[in-house]
Amino acid sequence: MLKLQVEGLSMQIRSFLYELEQRSHVALQQQENGYQIKDGKVTSCTKCEIQYSLQDRVQTLEMVTLDGDTIKIPLLDVMCVQMDKHTRIVSGKSYDIFANKKGHATWPK
Repeated sequence: MLKLQVEGLSMQIRSFLYELEQRSHVALQQQENGYQIKDGKVTSCTKCEIQYSLQDRVQTLEMVTLDGDTIKIPLLDVMCVQMDKHTRIVSGKSYDIFANKKGHATWPK
């Protein structure tokens, strides 16, 4: 369990916590919103507890083709956003363990 305190504009805090919560290995457990006075200025302040699980960083994306074949793609640091009833955007990192460490032949030098 991690404890996090974020200070700044309330809209920026909400955006930051929303993006943080989209990550599959992070779960916001408890959140406390308030205000803080520093050097005569009032700023928004949010304290929260975060469950951080490294085991959940890799997820397998499964897609089924029209022919019924299943395509499995392991992804690291997956983010998934449901746009509407039929549309979901999935983002993550994919890697090739067999790739040349110097990079692919098509990469710029």
